[in-house]
Amino acid sequence: MTPPISSISVDVTLLVLFAGFLHAVWNAIAKSIHDQWLSFTLLNIGTAAVGLLGVPLVGLPPRACGVYLGASVICHIWYQLALMAAYRRGALSVSYPVARGVAPLLATLGGVAFASEHLSWGSLAGVGVVVVGIVALASGDREHATPGAIGWALVTGVAIAGYTVVDGLGVRASHQPAQYAMLLFLVQAVIFLLGALWRRSTISRPSPRIVALGVGGGVISMLAYGIVLWSQDRAPIGVVSALRETGVIWAAMIGVWIFREKGGWRLYLSAVVVVVGVSLLALS
Repeated sequence: MTPPISSISVDVTLLVLFAGFLHAVWNAIAKSIHDQWLSFTLLNIGTAAVGLLGVPLVGLPPRACGVYLGASVICHIWYQLALMAAYRRGALSVSYPVARGVAPLLATLGGVAFASEHLSWGSLAGVGVVVVGIVALASGDREHATPGAIGWALVTGVAIAGYTVVDGLGVRASHQPAQYAMLLFLVQAVIFLLGALWRRSTISRPSPRIVALGVGGGVISMLAYGIVLWSQDRAPIGVVSALRETGVIWAAMIGVWIFREKGGWRLYLSAVVVVVGVSLLALS
C-alpha cells in the first residue's frame, strides 16, 4: 500500500502554479468561442489527437487502474457538460471562480477520507484561505452572477473534486502518470466527440482561426492537467487542488481585461487572499 503523503516540495508547488495559469488560458479560449458545443468539440479534438499519438509511445497503465479510469471519464464528461452550461449562463470571472473554489475543499476532504492523507494545520488553513479568496472573486460581477450560472458552477465544482480525488488515487495506483493521463485523455475525448457527432446538426461551421484556437486549447488543457496528475503522485491531493485553483486569479484578470467583465478592487483584494493561502501551503 502506498504510504500517505503529507507535504509538498517547492518544485512541485511551482509546477502546479504554472498548471493553474495554463488552466485559466484554456478556459478563456473555451469561453471566447460563442458556441459552447463547438468550443468543447474542438478542445476534445486536440485532446484526442495528442492521446492517439501518446498512448502508443508511453504504453497502457496497469489493469488495476481500470476502475479509476472509468470513474474519472464519467466525472470528466460530467464536468465538461456542466462547465458548458455555466459558461452559457454567466461570465468567466463568475462561473470559473465558483466552480474552482468549491473543488479544493471537497478534494481535501476526499484525500483525507480515501487516501489516508493527514494534513498539517498550516496546510488546512492554506486550503481554507485559498477557497475563501477564490469564491470572493465571484463577487466582483454580481450582474452576471445569476442563479443558473452559480448553480451550474457548483455542479461543475463537485465534478472537479470527483475527478481530482479519483485521478489522485489512480496515478498512485499506476505509478505511471504519463500512461494514466494519455489513456484518460484519449477515452474521455473520444466519448465526448461521439456525443458531439450524434448532435452534429446543432454545431456551427468554424473558421480556420477558431479551429486552431480550439484545438490548441485542448493541447494546453492536456499539458495543464498532465502536470496536475504528475504532482498528485508526489503531494497531497487537496493541496495540489488548492494550488491549481490559483488559476482563478488569471481567469478573473482575463475576464476583466479581455472580455471586459466587471472586477474592480474586489478582484485584487481576492487575489491577495489567494496568494496568502498559497504561501501557507508552500511554507507548511
